[in-house]
Amino acid sequence: MNRVKQTAIAESELQRALDCGELIRLYQPIVDLATDEPVGVEALVRWDHPARGLLGPGDFLLDEDDNALLVRIGWSVVIEAIKRAGHWRRTFPDRPITVSVNLSAGQLERRDLSVRVEQLLLTNEVSGPRALAFEVSERHLLSRRPRARDRLTALRNVDVDIVVDDFGATAAASDVEADELRDSALELLESLATFPLDVVKLDPRFVTRLGTDARIAEVVDAAHAGGLRVVALAVENEDDVRRARHAGCDLAQGFHYFHPKRPSYIDQLLAGG
Repeated sequence: MNRVKQTAIAESELQRALDCGELIRLYQPIVDLATDEPVGVEALVRWDHPARGLLGPGDFLLDEDDNALLVRIGWSVVIEAIKRAGHWRRTFPDRPITVSVNLSAGQLERRDLSVRVEQLLLTNEVSGPRALAFEVSERHLLSRRPRARDRLTALRNVDVDIVVDDFGATAAASDVEADELRDSALELLESLATFPLDVVKLDPRFVTRLGTDARIAEVVDAAHAGGLRVVALAVENEDDVRRARHAGCDLAQGFHYFHPKRPSYIDQLLAGG
């Protein structure tokens, strides 16, 4: 009873935060490991709480994948991200970046998902390859096929890239040997081959478990063979950069390069500041 009551209070407060504009949108740059230049950003949401300060999503987002409030928050992030994508493409045509947005299970369930996204792209004059990407967790993909496959295929048809977020997270959470972890990742890639995918983001626990040995490179090579680009997540120091490059990753995201930033910072970054 108490847990239900606390959840209801949390939802009520979060609803108020959404209505009052306390949920702010930040963007974390993603860099090309070959050049260290930003080639994309991930749209993130933070709560500028009046008493507790800036909160990350782990501090306030609810666990229920299909929670209606979570879906509303997700759409608000999508709408803002597409507006920013249009602005950055028009303002900095020589530095086209990809704006990535996390897609919740509730959003993935919507039959009109691609129609709504296409309309937003048209309204905000977003054009060109890789202008927008949606990130979906491996858990959501595997638990909702073939419906997820159909939704993502429809998104692909309106020029949206599809990203597997936190790839290898499930396998890395289990207590298995490195060889078995590699084999699980290779099997996962094979099972995802029927989805219209463009990018995989390696879960940092997966990368840490495999370290710098050849097994992580085998997984990256297999992803490349499937036509996928590979992002190393949570790159926080030079050792992480070397590990990502040694594995053959294409892109990197993490505090070593950039913390999540306000849109005005991305403007300065793309302008060469």
